[in-house]
Amino acid sequence: MAKEETEIRDLSEKVLLEFEAYDRPHKVWTKEFYSSVIVIAFLVSVILYFIEGFMPVVVIWALVFMLWAMARTEPKMTKTAVTNWGLKSFEKTYRFEEMTNYWFETKWGTRLMRINLNGIPWHLVVVIDSKKEDEIKKIMAERVVYLEPEKTWLDRAIKWMGEKLPLE
Repeated sequence: MAKEETEIRDLSEKVLLEFEAYDRPHKVWTKEFYSSVIVIAFLVSVILYFIEGFMPVVVIWALVFMLWAMARTEPKMTKTAVTNWGLKSFEKTYRFEEMTNYWFETKWGTRLMRINLNGIPWHLVVVIDSKKEDEIKKIMAERVVYLEPEKTWLDRAIKWMGEKLPLE
C-alpha cells in the first residue's frame, strides 16, 4: 500500500522553474515606419483593387490596423513555469510529449524560446527571462530535443530585403 501511495505522489505536478516575462515581444515603432507602411499599403491596395476587387484591400488594411493596435498595446507581465509535466503558460500546460523540438532566438532585444508542437497550436513562442535561459535549457534538454531550424534561401532573402529596404 505504501508503494502505491509513493507512485501516486510522484505523478503530481511539481514546478521546476518559474519566471516572469512579458507575454509577447514588443517594439515601439517610429512615425517614419508608420508612414512607410501606410504608403506601401495604399499602393498595394490600389493595385489589388483593380486586379481582384475590394476584398484584398480590406485584408491589407486589417493587417495595417493589427500592426498599429499591437504596437500601441503594451505587453503584460505573465508568469511562466516549467514543471515536470511541461511548460505552463497563460493558464495552459503544454506537455513535453506534445513538443517536438525547441530553440532560442532574439527578436527586438527580447529573448524568445520557440517550441514546435505536435498539435494545434503548431508553434509556441514564449518570452523568457534571459538570466534564466541556461536553467531553462538544462531542464528542457532532458525532455525535448534542442534543434535550431536551418536557414533557408527565403530566410536569407527576407533578411537581405530588410537590410536593403528598411521601413524606418
